[in-house]
Amino acid sequence: MDAELIIDGSPVTAPDGSSLLTAARNAGRDVPGLCHHDAVPANASCRLCLVEIRRPGRDWTQLTTSCDYPVSAGLTVVTDSPRIRELRRMNLQLLLRRAPEAPVLRRLAEEYEVGEPLFAPVEDAPLPDCILCELCVRVCSAAGYDALAVSGRGSGKYVGPAFGHAAAEDCVGCASCYEACPTDCISMIDTATTRTIWGRTFDLLTCERCGRPITTQEHRETIDPGIGGKVDEPELCDACKRRTTSARLTPPVW
Repeated sequence: MDAELIIDGSPVTAPDGSSLLTAARNAGRDVPGLCHHDAVPANASCRLCLVEIRRPGRDWTQLTTSCDYPVSAGLTVVTDSPRIRELRRMNLQLLLRRAPEAPVLRRLAEEYEVGEPLFAPVEDAPLPDCILCELCVRVCSAAGYDALAVSGRGSGKYVGPAFGHAAAEDCVGCASCYEACPTDCISMIDTATTRTIWGRTFDLLTCERCGRPITTQEHRETIDPGIGGKVDEPELCDACKRRTTSARLTPPVW
């Protein structure tokens, strides 16, 4: 069921119960948010997606993170105001403490006119430039591998292989965590035949037509369990699959 709400003075329709952040972005509003991914539940850790809302029947507004706030009928939402921008600047200062060189944070700092750093950068972090958004952990869990975890507390908190191990024993090298990371802090090295990530090195399957890497043998076997990575159809990358499909659908010219 769709709900009608007001975002920055304009009427908007969005699925009832869906993410307010997604609704605002779909309506063309540029609301920042580094810890959000549509594929996993929100955890509102970066605090950049703050908005002001007023619920029906109330004459006062409240601040809330929009990634974990559900859409409902009658909401009035403001996505940009001096109050919101000031709080986003402070949250950026806190994030820059952990990832001062992350390009995405530097761009946001420029956009929001963040001044001189208020806090000294974290030194000797187990994973430099990690902002502890936990997207890698949540994406890995959603994929069913649970190879990564959050360890430690307070200033010693970090993400990495489960149980503090040096290598992620349950990792299959799918690279979902690498793709999801907003600050590009996860190290992954691909060669023509191998992928190294989280302390493990995997053999890469390559496209039988163009030779591009596709995925790891371990990941392939989890997609098609029990077949040992062997299939009757040739292993093709997405680009070659699209070309093959297009060729099959295009009628011959006589």
